[in-house]
Amino acid sequence: MSLTEAFLNGKIEGLEGKKPKHIATAISNVFVFDSKVYKVYKSDNKFFNENFNDLSDKKKRFSFTRKDFDWNARLSPEIYTALKGAVMKDGRIEFTDPKDDSEELVIEMNKVDMSNQLLKRLVEGRISLTDCYQIGKQFGERVPHLPKLKPVDTAYKDFLSRYEDIRPWIGSAEKYIPKEEAQKYLSYIKDFIESHKSELDSKDLMGTCMDIHADNAVFIDNVFLPIDTYAPKEAWLHGYKFINIYRLATDIYVFLGKKHFEEVLRGYQDSTGETLPRKYNKFLITYHEMISWPYHYMLHEKELWRLDVAKRIKIFLEDLFDTK
Repeated sequence: MSLTEAFLNGKIEGLEGKKPKHIATAISNVFVFDSKVYKVYKSDNKFFNENFNDLSDKKKRFSFTRKDFDWNARLSPEIYTALKGAVMKDGRIEFTDPKDDSEELVIEMNKVDMSNQLLKRLVEGRISLTDCYQIGKQFGERVPHLPKLKPVDTAYKDFLSRYEDIRPWIGSAEKYIPKEEAQKYLSYIKDFIESHKSELDSKDLMGTCMDIHADNAVFIDNVFLPIDTYAPKEAWLHGYKFINIYRLATDIYVFLGKKHFEEVLRGYQDSTGETLPRKYNKFLITYHEMISWPYHYMLHEKELWRLDVAKRIKIFLEDLFDTK
């Protein structure tokens, strides 16, 4: 019996006979029980292994899992409770210390009510102006808990690298986003980077970055909790220091408008004391939507409601560029 089969059949230390809900993502198996959730990374996603991190190699997969857990536990210790080793013994899973000789490493989490996922609350109109301030403020309070990574490039070089990453990414959604439409926004991004080279050509503008957006956060009882924000590619763990807050605020802008966007930024500024580069607003907003827009088109084939999100982003970008 494999580890996955044992989880599915409830053959687990402390959870004998309980059957979980199984969520299979591209790179992980997630097992949701009554109060606990267990996540195990897969080894067989060829695209991810070749383009992001090679999880087919056990040593690298364990290293990725350890870093992922440490990162998320720093941000949201209310959710991320333990990293465990797992071994099969007498047909059942036993949890051990997370050592290299474990069969797999398992991330243990407290179960949260995903009806409070930020994206779902935005879609359903359950985020207020006051909530937006709290989201920005609380996010700013959590960010300092992340490890301080030493930047390897200037912000200018990092943005050029990110630009090269988003070109094929948005091109992969050409079925939904015509090439000429995508090129309009890509050209704007590239031109902005080049025209601001002198300002961006500094390592002092770099900071620790996360994979934060409305899918990767919950807002429960007025508490903002980031989830699953460890970036899949090591190079994305550092970048322009305001990428994090702008990506989060931009998702809110799409649904609720500029006033709510500004309130997220105000909350962040109040908690961090940092002055945000407002003259970069349009650039950072456009850059982030070049990531989000294709993402929702890709996922809508399994989650139909995401098509409306993708259409919202299309209209949002059109309006943004009609109003210079």
